[in-house]
Amino acid sequence: MSTDPVEAVSATLAANLRAGRKERGWRLEDLAARSGVSRGMLQQIETGQTNPSIATVARICATLGISIGQLVEPPEDLGRVTTAEDVDVRRAGRASEARLLINDGQAPFVELWDFIVAPNDEISSHAHPAGTRELIHLHKGELVVEIGGATFHVAEGGSIRIRGDRAHLYRNPSAEPARLTMTVVYLGHQDPRYAQPAA
Repeated sequence: MSTDPVEAVSATLAANLRAGRKERGWRLEDLAARSGVSRGMLQQIETGQTNPSIATVARICATLGISIGQLVEPPEDLGRVTTAEDVDVRRAGRASEARLLINDGQAPFVELWDFIVAPNDEISSHAHPAGTRELIHLHKGELVVEIGGATFHVAEGGSIRIRGDRAHLYRNPSAEPARLTMTVVYLGHQDPRYAQPAA
């Protein structure tokens, strides 16, 4: 995409307008008839040959049923791919491994983790910021979760939701590794220890 901001917005507008129209199965003529914007103008916008007025963009958005922000949203804001090289691998417990697979870098902050808890090992965590929740799914093995004086046993294939804003511990009581995926949802501020800038 061009580094010129005007060209970049024009290219984004063109691509998003074309995609929005095609999602609805509309021809240029259909959108023109519905919006009151001429076919010629719509074609020029879709090919990046003109920069329409705000009034024209507003009419198009009203017809498509989307906001102006959606029409000029850059494609990279719609998704972000990470690779194996992007994964943040950390040692945990005595011999366990915690892998921060991805976070979204924006509120509400969400992190996706992959853990391998070694046999007879445990991972302790201090309390995260107020309102934090953790959603855990155990793919393989056994898991004991201790939090606030309560103890929960999770069997293979099971899941658990816990308060992440209290000190907690994950323990593998078996002789086989335990594999789990965890989603951490922060109500307000992300734990700065795990923050990553959004790509």
